[in-house]
Amino acid sequence: MSSSKTIKSILNTKTQSFLETYKNNLFTESMWKVKVEGFPPFYVDAKSAGQVKIDLRKKLKKPDDIKSIERVQKTDWKKDVLGRISGKDPEDDEDSEIKEWINEGSLTDDLLVDLIKNVMKERIK
Repeated sequence: MSSSKTIKSILNTKTQSFLETYKNNLFTESMWKVKVEGFPPFYVDAKSAGQVKIDLRKKLKKPDDIKSIERVQKTDWKKDVLGRISGKDPEDDEDSEIKEWINEGSLTDDLLVDLIKNVMKERIK
């Protein structure tokens, strides 16, 4: 009976060790979407946006060409990759353009009115 208890305790210890290692590896790195001028958006696994920026600054001749680094979920990454494979260009999406204007704060009332007028003209045709 002592040998079965020993085997159980060894298996329990190994299982716990494996689970802890798996959890640590699972949550250590995140996916980052990087936009660099002149390149399509690409994705990088790293612990932080700062680490991504440091790595890119070492590799680029002009580090100021980095437009943005934003954290994305794996599902968004998969959706983007599948969209690219199917031929959809996410940069042509008008909704993303409007979201950028809102984030930048450059969406003024006049611009919004002009956009609404254009949409209404297209619907009337």
